[in-house]
Amino acid sequence: MSFAVLGFYPGKDELVFEQSINLSAEDLRPVMHWTDNTDHIGADFRLSTKQIIEIGRLASLALPEELDLYLTSTG
Repeated sequence: MSFAVLGFYPGKDELVFEQSINLSAEDLRPVMHWTDNTDHIGADFRLSTKQIIEIGRLASLALPEELDLYLTSTG
């Protein structure tokens, strides 16, 4: 399973940012408040400011602050 952060301008549907992140479901579980091993499958998650900061810290990335960001999974 791999994860990416997707970004959209507020109120728009056009993807303007995509960043793969090298974190596992186990790494993301406390940040995303997942309780089950399958909570991350088949859904995109709108990220809060706190989640954006924590994912950026864990992945050593600077994520854009002006976009609506979502966490998605593939594989």
